[in-house]
Amino acid sequence: MLEVTGIIVAGGRSSRMEQDKALLQLGGVTVLERIAAVLGKVAGRVIVVTRDIQQYSGLGLETMADLYPGLGPLSGIHAGLSASTTEWGIVVACDMPFVQPEILRALLAHTTNGAAAKETTNEQRKQQVQGEQGSLAGDCLLPQPTEPALQAVIPTVEGRIHPLLGLYHRSVLPSAEQCLRSGRLRLIDWLNSLNVRYESAGEWPGASLDMWKQAVFNMNYPQDYQLIVKQLEHMQNVPGTQEHTEHTEH
Repeated sequence: MLEVTGIIVAGGRSSRMEQDKALLQLGGVTVLERIAAVLGKVAGRVIVVTRDIQQYSGLGLETMADLYPGLGPLSGIHAGLSASTTEWGIVVACDMPFVQPEILRALLAHTTNGAAAKETTNEQRKQQVQGEQGSLAGDCLLPQPTEPALQAVIPTVEGRIHPLLGLYHRSVLPSAEQCLRSGRLRLIDWLNSLNVRYESAGEWPGASLDMWKQAVFNMNYPQDYQLIVKQLEHMQNVPGTQEHTEHTEH
């Protein structure tokens, strides 16, 4: 299996939830511990990126602060990949409690199988950008000269992309830093500058569409959390769910 670093993006303010989403309890452990345990099944190292490393100090997880605080999820991806010693990092948002190892393994297998694939649409975009005026030199859309054939694998679930559940190559760091420095923080704009492989969930092996739909469900409001608590009560027979909980208990 591809060697990878797990990166949990947990730097948000959880303003709509009115409390830290990552510290909510599910099955006797925090959401953050739950996700870290799942990532630990496929990654040799798991890093939690946050704006305040003290807020999760009691969980026994490796944490690091955003290098560009307050600039959203792009900053979290950038910081996690900067700290990684592997070529690839697998990113999961801290509010996706239903991510399962099968989902992550599917991403990893797809990256391994498609790493040499040439992305025609992205190559065409590169040629277009390269032909434009030199005034774009400081723009985050400027392609990097040493980009590999594949820089990211991002799932799409029912037509919607999910960049906070994806794989990223360390070669994305220069473009991410350019975007952060210039205030271009929208993930979709950044992704448009990279060689990204978008794959429709349910159309590639390793995990079903239903598993993907559960994985990308994120908690934003208190009612979302209550819904997840109720769902967990009915998921005890789902393969892997119980062992995730046991694995994270101290």
